[in-house]
Amino acid sequence: MAAVRPRPYRRILTSALHRRFVHASALALLICYITAILIGDKSSFLWAWFPIGGCGIRTVLLFICSLVVFVLRVGQMHIGLRTTTSSIVTAKYLVPLDIVQTFGWYIFSAWWFSEIYKWSVPTGSQLEWVRRGMPHERASLNERPIYLYSCHFCLAIAQSIVHLYYDYDRIPIPVAKRVAGTADQRTHPVEPISKRIQKALPQLLKNALTRSAVVATVCPVAYTFLLRRPAWSFTLYFAKLFWDFPRSAADPPGFIPPIRPGLYLRTIFSGWLLMLCWQTANLFFSVFISKEPLKRGQPLTAEAKDPNGSLLTGLTAKKETVRSFAFWELCFISQRFPDRRRAIFNDIDREGGPAWTQILQSATELIKGVSTRIEEHKNPSGSGPKPLQGEPSQPVLHALPKLSEPPKEDNVFVPSPKASTRQEKFGEAFSSTARSYGQQPDWTPMARARARDVLDRASTAMLSPERKQKLIASSQEFKMLTAPSTSKPENLHPFLAQILRSPVGRLFRQPYSRRLSGIVLGTPHENLCPMVDAIESLTRLLIASLQEDQYGKVQADVPDVVRLLTATITTLEPFINGGLDAHWTDVFFPPSSNPEAQAEARRVHEVDLLLDTLKSSLKELLSAFNMYLKDIGVVGKDLRLAKEAAGLLEEAF
Repeated sequence: MAAVRPRPYRRILTSALHRRFVHASALALLICYITAILIGDKSSFLWAWFPIGGCGIRTVLLFICSLVVFVLRVGQMHIGLRTTTSSIVTAKYLVPLDIVQTFGWYIFSAWWFSEIYKWSVPTGSQLEWVRRGMPHERASLNERPIYLYSCHFCLAIAQSIVHLYYDYDRIPIPVAKRVAGTADQRTHPVEPISKRIQKALPQLLKNALTRSAVVATVCPVAYTFLLRRPAWSFTLYFAKLFWDFPRSAADPPGFIPPIRPGLYLRTIFSGWLLMLCWQTANLFFSVFISKEPLKRGQPLTAEAKDPNGSLLTGLTAKKETVRSFAFWELCFISQRFPDRRRAIFNDIDREGGPAWTQILQSATELIKGVSTRIEEHKNPSGSGPKPLQGEPSQPVLHALPKLSEPPKEDNVFVPSPKASTRQEKFGEAFSSTARSYGQQPDWTPMARARARDVLDRASTAMLSPERKQKLIASSQEFKMLTAPSTSKPENLHPFLAQILRSPVGRLFRQPYSRRLSGIVLGTPHENLCPMVDAIESLTRLLIASLQEDQYGKVQADVPDVVRLLTATITTLEPFINGGLDAHWTDVFFPPSSNPEAQAEARRVHEVDLLLDTLKSSLKELLSAFNMYLKDIGVVGKDLRLAKEAAGLLEEAF
């Protein structure tokens, strides 16, 4: 019988995300329907809200403003927080295409909303492109819609900056420590969708109104001095295709644009509605996409022909989102679904090894990454690549550094040309004196002191004492400014420290928390979610194997998992408690004279959560296999180190 080819986990996850996307779109369409009612003509009460008619058409057209946000989020979504050391480094990791897409989609959405808004408002709003005037007058360009469009474009630029700065593309999946012995055994306590929306919606409405009011207040100044002439020329170019304008229409009329209180309030209201479409689309997308990887109460792979094979393809996926959801589903299986656990234990005849072995390899690789990154930080030079197993190791010849140019091929017996300038004469005299000292057989510290004395006398002859002191002082100050990485933040030059405390310096500061998170959890985005799920999954599966592993194969890997957790804890804990110094740009890090505040500043929530998960999992593993530790080979030094890492020796005392 031919083996069933597993369906890739990426396709299973994509199908589930499509269903969630439909639900988020339905709520976004509801917001667009409310917006269509607010911007429509209120002369007829029935047609102002009746969906079959102008209101329904406006709703469908306004939905495009929210749809472009969904498209943007799908293309750039990720799971973990940013762990880059500074904002400048973050800009390096941002793909230029992502930045262009963010600004491009928001600007397109603002333009589309402006078109729908101008078409929907009543005629008395005076938002036509051209003022026809009297029959004997020529048409003139109306500046009111130009200003309205410019305000919406400014709002799109502001929203794009906020989107990139606050990383709206991240899928917020909360991670918490699982408390043993309690009813809630979840490592990701995700609240119900309705509760999350009810909690976030009031603040969202307030923020949208505030941002719209700020942009509407700043826009008159920006429009008058920066945007007015380009916007007027751009609009006039297309308006000339349909209307005839006099030559005087090439420039906007007057120095001050016709911005009245009514137009100002209209820009605030329309900007608030546009922000409402954007912000609610972001909210609904984040809420629905971050749902648990379940379908009708079962794991996503439950309906696949080969559930274990599909899950394994997700655990080994290269894409961060797919791998994170696969480990999240594995964590659910290890906690709640005994039938799937038994299926994993009994799946021993599979290409590439038993299902449990492949799960162990994927989780081990993820957990070992913590120790690997810490060791790479401690030894940045590192050693060369290790030879593969089975290949004979060959000696590596290391050449000496190149200190001089290769010997000349011309006649070496020709005397060197005589010095002509003052500097060349000084160099010739100094080099001959240095060679006379250096070639003596007694090249001792006393001889080196003599050479140093000759150098001081030569510098005294060339420089006056005042210039010599200024040169020494300037060289010391230059070293302090150009090589501050070896100094502590409290010893930083006052001028440089003042710059780093300013808003401009925030772009270059490297806070301790972000540097520690980047080393421990990875960059440019943290891997906390899959790490916690991997640790929890191994622990739950190993403990469940005592009752559910009918072949007894899984218990043989308990010593390796115990050593893995022990080694990770013994590497991570000292590194947290002082293995990493504050960067010289971290001017807000407490000084060494305040050890309590410094110890508090070293506590990073995400890293502490990972350490607590490692310790609690190791403790539960040792407690569950306490009666069998000797039989499975966890004895002696391994057992003592494991208990010490888990904190069991401290509890005994």
